[in-house]
Amino acid sequence: MEGPVPELPRHREMTHHVFGIRHHGPGCARSLVAALEALAPDCVLVEGPPDADEVLPLAASESMEPPVALLVHPPGAPERAAFYPFAVFSPEWQAIRFALARGVPVRFMDLPHAISAALPVEEKQDDAPAIDAIGLLSDAAGYTDRELWWEQEVERRREAVGLFDAIRDAMTAVRAEAPPPVPHEARREAHMRQTIRAAVKEGRERIAVVCGAWHAPALATLGPAKPDAELLKGLPKTKVAATWIPWTHSRLSYRSGYGAGVASPGWYHHVWTTQDRAGIRWATQAARLLRDEDLPASSAGVIETVRLADTLASLRDLRAPGLAELGDAILAVLCGGNTAPLALVRQRLEIGESLGRVPPETPSVPLARDVAAKQKSLRLKVSAEAKLLDLDLRNDTDRERSRLFHRLNVLGVPWAAPREVGGKSGTFHEFWEVLWRPELEVALVEASVWGNDVESAAGARAKRRADECDDLADLTALLDSVLLAELASAVEHVLARVQDQAAVAADVRRLMDALPPLARAARYGDVRGAPTARVAAAFDGIFRRALVGLPNACGALDDDAAASMAESIRGVQRALDLLERAEDLVAWHAALTALESRGGVHGLVRGTCCRLLLEKKAIEPADLERRAGLALSPGAQVADAAAWLEGLLRGSGAVLLHLDGVWRSLDAWLAALSEDTFVQALPLVRRAFSNFEPAERRRMGDVVLRLGAAPASRASELAAGEAIDERRADLVLPVLARILGVDIDARG
Repeated sequence: MEGPVPELPRHREMTHHVFGIRHHGPGCARSLVAALEALAPDCVLVEGPPDADEVLPLAASESMEPPVALLVHPPGAPERAAFYPFAVFSPEWQAIRFALARGVPVRFMDLPHAISAALPVEEKQDDAPAIDAIGLLSDAAGYTDRELWWEQEVERRREAVGLFDAIRDAMTAVRAEAPPPVPHEARREAHMRQTIRAAVKEGRERIAVVCGAWHAPALATLGPAKPDAELLKGLPKTKVAATWIPWTHSRLSYRSGYGAGVASPGWYHHVWTTQDRAGIRWATQAARLLRDEDLPASSAGVIETVRLADTLASLRDLRAPGLAELGDAILAVLCGGNTAPLALVRQRLEIGESLGRVPPETPSVPLARDVAAKQKSLRLKVSAEAKLLDLDLRNDTDRERSRLFHRLNVLGVPWAAPREVGGKSGTFHEFWEVLWRPELEVALVEASVWGNDVESAAGARAKRRADECDDLADLTALLDSVLLAELASAVEHVLARVQDQAAVAADVRRLMDALPPLARAARYGDVRGAPTARVAAAFDGIFRRALVGLPNACGALDDDAAASMAESIRGVQRALDLLERAEDLVAWHAALTALESRGGVHGLVRGTCCRLLLEKKAIEPADLERRAGLALSPGAQVADAAAWLEGLLRGSGAVLLHLDGVWRSLDAWLAALSEDTFVQALPLVRRAFSNFEPAERRRMGDVVLRLGAAPASRASELAAGEAIDERRADLVLPVLARILGVDIDARG
């Protein structure tokens, strides 16, 4: 340890020594370790939940790898859980490891979570200090950046002499100007003092008290015990359980919402673990990261980065370059002034996604142990970095992995999310994005009420969800989930609920929304061993009812309802395409044809029907052009015509490129609009074209140009004897080209 031996904090009562720290600061941690070595305490008290004292010894395990967190929760009420995270550079963690390594008693001293969890929420609000102490101190020192001030004065300090006395004195001055502590904060500090008094009564002569810097003045002098006892008297209490769980560096950052977070946990980890030449090693890691992403980063660039960082530190009157200087140098040299690569460095290095590890003997619920065993047997790595898995269901291991992912999703533990990858998906292929997050540990605790292993818990949860659900579409989606999860105990139960609800369901759109999951189950159920015959029978019954009720359900729809109906219609089409039943397709297309020509139906729905009929070759292009002429006639309402166009254009643009009649109808409709009406219609028309890719819009622009270059051919298509104002008709072409994103002048 550099520098002279630190002085011990000054106190009137020398039986206890208070060390005020920042919860995740490597400089504080180094100074604290030095102070503890000088003090040689016979007891260490740490700010934290006393409910977790029983699992504290696990922190000494060689298998324990920070970042980790204590999870304390009432059994059966995980929503009231509390996390207490630690990194290797956290002063509290170093104090705990110091005591355990030397056989010194160590315990937590904060208000027990058993009390906090039992208190009403309103009594625990505004627990944080009423003022920003670090901000006030940095302002007084002439700094505009509170983090920079703390890092310069504390985290980069090479000598621990007088540090904790200075922190306590500074916080004493700040607290003298602050409002009195809120009730919950006062209870916390009272309990800490009571814990210190208990250690004194045990005969401890050198008690080390490690707490947040804000609390240091309140613990330095104990005062009479009676007021504290009165403050803690009669508080409610509930039963809680505690364990260790893996944590991540990103969850220690401000951006995660963690109140005691730090800006750059990855940098702090680097500062703690790097004994010398931290700047050189940091620049080297940044270059390696950029090269891994196929970005240029040479060794010469690393040298220049370090030199520039040193120069910046000198210009800024700093002892050594810090993260700000290294970041500026990396941006200028390795990133060439481009902020995009620097954002990668900040995310992957400054913050980081390192995932901790806990010992196998850590207490956990049976369900969590079952998941851990399956993760190990299926060779599934638990990682805080997203990874895409390609599973082939014909492979036994991959099928077991798929089954586990689906079952965890049924349980509400979304470790893996299904993804679609173009050109590779099929009956026997699944793609999953796997990402472990600390809150999934809580989700496992919550899900453990349904069973002790994944299969039984998922089955029980699915049955309960089915019993509580009255929406047919949600029930069929649940059926799809349990079929994919291969939960044989739940399939029959959920299927029976689907059939019961289908018999009484009256909402046609919800009937339609129920069909796609049933179609998937009927088509691919053989892969999972599902009762496909019963699923197909349920599909048939729901489809017939939806077919009968569709015309009436499409009457008098507003814009939002029409958009939902159009999406439901497309969903039914996808379901029928999946099953490839010719008789059902014929009946469906007949219904769409009747619906498209029916009066009073919203334009978006009619346009969607036209589009689907065209794609499935249920109408000829000439028939579509006739329908376009009617829908886009001068007598049509502008909003209805634009909605019809939006429905028609939803999908691939290639289908419409050669339908000149449709483009001519659009041309004539736009040309016939008055100036005010055109301004009103323009946003609607632009929205209709917004879903196309730039390449598709360019090809549509080519069609517009071709039509504009052949006025004689266009005139022959119009009604005989109709007078044409060529000048006026040509005026619409530049506007239409602009809508499609085409520059006519550039194309000649």
